[in-house]
Parts: sequence; structure tokens; C-alpha cells
Amino acid sequence: MSVVGRYSSGKISIMTEITCSIVIPVYNSEQSLTELHQRISNVLINENVTYEIIFIDDYSHDNSWEVLKKIKMQDDNCVIIRLIRNFGQHNALLCGMKKAKGKYIICLDDDLQHPPEEIPKFLSAVDEKTQVIYGKYSEKRHSRLENSLSSIFQYFIHRILNMPKSIYYSSFVLYDQNFMKYISSLQISRVFLPALVAQVVPPMRIKNITVLHEPRKFGRSNYSLSKYFKYSLTLLINHSSLPLRLVSVIGILISFVSFLFGFIIFIRHFLDPSYGLMGWTSLIVALTFFNGMVLFSLGILGEYMHRMLSEMTYTQPYIIERIID
Repeated sequence: MSVVGRYSSGKISIMTEITCSIVIPVYNSEQSLTELHQRISNVLINENVTYEIIFIDDYSHDNSWEVLKKIKMQDDNCVIIRLIRNFGQHNALLCGMKKAKGKYIICLDDDLQHPPEEIPKFLSAVDEKTQVIYGKYSEKRHSRLENSLSSIFQYFIHRILNMPKSIYYSSFVLYDQNFMKYISSLQISRVFLPALVAQVVPPMRIKNITVLHEPRKFGRSNYSLSKYFKYSLTLLINHSSLPLRLVSVIGILISFVSFLFGFIIFIRHFLDPSYGLMGWTSLIVALTFFNGMVLFSLGILGEYMHRMLSEMTYTQPYIIERIID
């Protein structure tokens, strides 16, 4: 029988297994943290489940860490972690997930766009066959540009990971203990959680539930065009052979065109011995094009080599500067 981990007295009276771990990556969100913590606590106390809330400060430049320390002083169910530098949302999430002790791990953003009041929907949707539950927004409350970028990125994820289009990926998600067992031993420096899910969880063990998505109350989204590009590059290079295949196809096409061009010149010269290349322009253009393709190919191969070296030397996905539990 579950026993709530905190009572109004502010003390944990009975030590028991934690049912739910809430994991929240934090970056420059000092204005929303207090309300976020209070709403999460109220929801889980009303649900009568044991819980912990893990905040991971991804090296914020505002007063987020100071706010988290105040929250921790008031609530022993909180664990706060500060990373030594900014590692990115997915790396911070992995850090918190590995520290989590709950039977289920629910991840949500720090900006209040994921309403904590939707958490019970995830817990109600849990069954023996499901390992991952993604929240699918009934309506995304972003700007048109952000919604467009998100839709393109969603399509990109499905294409690269070869996952069914019926699965909607979001950062409002529940993982069970089995998923954590799979990834706890992984050593990877560039973390992209949907790719890890695609590697170890069959599609039939993933499902969606409909959740609300609220307008942003404070500041601007941390998801810029450059961040989408960064995650797209990680997805392409770390979890796909598409760039290498693309270079191979381009190389084959260029070789075929060059062979065809040489064959045409040979035939015309055979029919008309006076025929020859007219000027140096075509030669310079051809050399420039082919040299550019060589450099492009070497750039892609170099990126692969760099990432392989990073993984072989095991660049850590995160480094904890301080933890208060």
C-alpha cells in the first residue's frame, strides 16, 4: 500500500518505496520553479503516492540554483543537482534519471508549459506491457515558427529512427524501471533520449496519451533554431548512416557523369579528330566542383571520426558539480 512521502508537518514519517520520480532539467527558470514545485507536490499528495522531485540545474546563469536551494530547505522530498557546465537538456535528464529511485520516472519541462495536473494521466495509463508513455499535446501553445520547427523535427525523428508515425515524441514522458535498466549501463556522451528509446523499446511498448500544453508564462523558449540543428546533427551522425550513404551515392553519381562525359568526348574526337576541349573554363569548373565534393566528404568522415574518438575515450555525458539530496 502506498504511503504519501510528505505530510503537512514537512517530515517524512514512514520510509517506503518511491512510486514516482519527477525529473526536471532546469535552465534559467528562476521565475517558474517555486510555482512548479508547489503544483507538483500538491498533485502527488492528492494522488496519495510516494514521490521525489529531482531538479537538475544545467549550469543556469540566473538565480535558479539559489531558488532550488530554498525549495530543498522546505521539502526533503526534493533532490537538487547542479552540473559543472551546460551539457544540454537530454544529458541533464539522463543525469536525473540515473539518480531516480522511483518505480516510474516522469520527465517534464521547467517552464510550466507541462501542467503538473496532467501527471495523474500518466500514472493511470501505466500497464504491464507499456514501458514508455509520451504526452501528446491536444494543442501546442507555441509560436507559429516554433510549432513549424517542432513539426519538422518530429518528422525527422520518425524518418531517421524508422519509428511508426503514430508515436508522438515529447519531453513530457513517463519511463518505467525496465527502460532505466536498459540504458543505465550505456556509455554515450551525446544523449538523445528518443533515439535510446527506439534502440531498446519495441514500438508496441510505447504509447501516447493526450495532455494539455499551456502558454509560456515567463521568458522565451530555450529551443532555438541552433538547438534544433544540434539535435538533428546528433540524430543524423550518432544514430544514422544516412550521411555516409549520401556521400557514397553522390560519389557514384559524379563518377558516372564523369565517365559519361569522357565517353562523349572520346566518341566526338573519334568522329572529328579536330574536336577538343574549348578553353580552360570547363576544366577549372570541373576541378573546383570535384575538389569541393572531396572536402565535403572528408568533412563528414571527419565528424564521424571525431565522435568515434569521443566515445572511445568516453567523454562523460554530464559532470555533477554539487548534489543535495
